[in-house]
Amino acid sequence: MDVKILARQYVKMAIQNLLLPLVYRVRRPKQIEQGLVVFADAHHDSVPPSMEPLVRELKRRGTKKIVEIYDDYQHISFVRLFFRMIHFMNYYARAEYVVICDNFLPVASCKKRSETTVIQLWHGCGAFKKFGYDTQGDIPSFYKGNVYRNYDIVTVSAPGCAPHFQSAMRLPKGVFLPLGVCRTDKYFKKSYQQACRKRFFQMHPDAKGKKVVLWAPTFRGYPSDPKLEQYADILKMREQLPDNIFVIIKVHPHLTKKYPYDNSSLTTDELLPVTDLLITDYSSIIFEYSIYQKPMLFYAPDMEEYGVERGFYLDYRKLPGRIVTMQEELAGEVVRVLAAADGETEDAMTEAFYREYMSACDGSVTKRMADRMGA
Repeated sequence: MDVKILARQYVKMAIQNLLLPLVYRVRRPKQIEQGLVVFADAHHDSVPPSMEPLVRELKRRGTKKIVEIYDDYQHISFVRLFFRMIHFMNYYARAEYVVICDNFLPVASCKKRSETTVIQLWHGCGAFKKFGYDTQGDIPSFYKGNVYRNYDIVTVSAPGCAPHFQSAMRLPKGVFLPLGVCRTDKYFKKSYQQACRKRFFQMHPDAKGKKVVLWAPTFRGYPSDPKLEQYADILKMREQLPDNIFVIIKVHPHLTKKYPYDNSSLTTDELLPVTDLLITDYSSIIFEYSIYQKPMLFYAPDMEEYGVERGFYLDYRKLPGRIVTMQEELAGEVVRVLAAADGETEDAMTEAFYREYMSACDGSVTKRMADRMGA
């Protein structure tokens, strides 16, 4: 890890372990503020997609006081970081609910009051590659305490995911509830699918009448130092494909500033309804894409190394799609899979995969969450 990044991590840890607990104790009133819901995130400077449906629904119902605190901690000054953490703690000390959707260390900085419920919506569906305490690199070895401390509810996309989340986060079994993932609700709306298709073909008229292939690789590295693999291989594949196939490249949001290689300004969520074939390596996008019951292909030339280094919760060789490990075979396999999808479909594995890892995502997750919060 870069020395500057390491130094920043140590300073943040000192603030979290010493200063923030003090702020919490000083600002803590005798009683919580009933109806106060704090949405907080350290990876976006505006409402994250994983939170947006629930924020919108609670505002629509009008029964809660909503406070939103969003900052990209990797791209703000240290002074702003310092004051924004304190700002959050002022509300944390008296909130009825705190809602996050990714690692958010200020939540774990102190022993919270029991009257405050912390909800972790998480930002991905399913449980694919190992994360948290199940793999090296996710959590710095020098960090003291559980970074997932104080979670009361962690929403997962299906019962089959709960054991993996429990293993990764080292929290009691009852914390992990198969309530679904709020941001998947839109995938079930015909109006959303139609709007995505209309906008896509307006922005990409050359794709009309063609099969759309989406390459969406996993995130690698650290948020402050991301990595992108296989980009050159995908460009070569695109050159080898026939003219009736249109390729979209969409990298992880944490990668876009360092690797501005996307050839569409649409989000990955907006591209999924239009996609005829998804190509990825180890991205959890496969869970969301399984909602559409369309084919996927796994390009994983470093499958063995990645499996040893990172590890999987699933048997990679039993995923619902072909695995390609050699670049020279990639274009031919894309053509073959798309041709098969036009004829005799291979939906059985994808349907079983959806039932196992996405069954709680049914189009009504946001309503279910708002009801549970008493809104």
